[in-house]
Amino acid sequence: MDRRKALRNIGTGIGAIAVTPTVVSLFQSCQTAATYTPAFIPAEDFDIVSNLMELIIPKTEIPGAIELKLPEFTDAYIAAVWDENQKASFTEGWSEFLAASTKSASKEKSSQLSIEDWDAQLAKYLKPGNDIPAEEEGAAKFANQLRSLTVNAFKTNEFIGETVMAYAPIPGEQRGCVDLMETTGGKAWSL
Repeated sequence: MDRRKALRNIGTGIGAIAVTPTVVSLFQSCQTAATYTPAFIPAEDFDIVSNLMELIIPKTEIPGAIELKLPEFTDAYIAAVWDENQKASFTEGWSEFLAASTKSASKEKSSQLSIEDWDAQLAKYLKPGNDIPAEEEGAAKFANQLRSLTVNAFKTNEFIGETVMAYAPIPGEQRGCVDLMETTGGKAWSL
C-alpha cells in the first residue's frame, strides 16, 4: 500500500472537516453575515439544500441547521476546501438527487416539491434497511454526503461546541482511562 496516498486520503476525506484557521474564519464569516450569496451551490438550489439540512438537524430545544447557518458554512467550505473532482461529484450527486426526488413525487420540477416530499426522499435514502434501486445510487450517495457535511458542520459550530458539547476553554489536568459519564456527563468533547 502507498503510504502517501493513504495519508492523503485520510486527510481529505469527503465527510471530514479539519478544524484549521481557514475553516474557523469561514464559520465566523458565515455567522456574522446578514445576507449570504452562495459561493458554490447554485443560488436557485440554496434554499432547497438549506431545507434538506434543516430536515437532517431540525430545531428542537437547540437551534436547527438554518438558525446555526450550517448551509452557509457548508457552501463556503466546499468552495474553499474541496478540489474540482469532489465539487464535480457533489454537483453530479445533487443533479441525481433532484431528478430522483421529482420522479418519486411525480412532479415536473423540484420547486414543486413540498417539505414532506423532501423528508420522504431523505428517509428513503438515509434510513437503514431501505432497498435503493440501482439507478438511484448516486442520489443515495449524495444524501449520505449531505448528512455527513451537515453533522460535521453542526459539531464544529461554536454555539454547539460551547453550549451542547463538553467544553473547556482552558483545559486542566489530563486524566486518562476514565468514564465519559464521570468526566463530562456523557457529552462529547468540543474542539
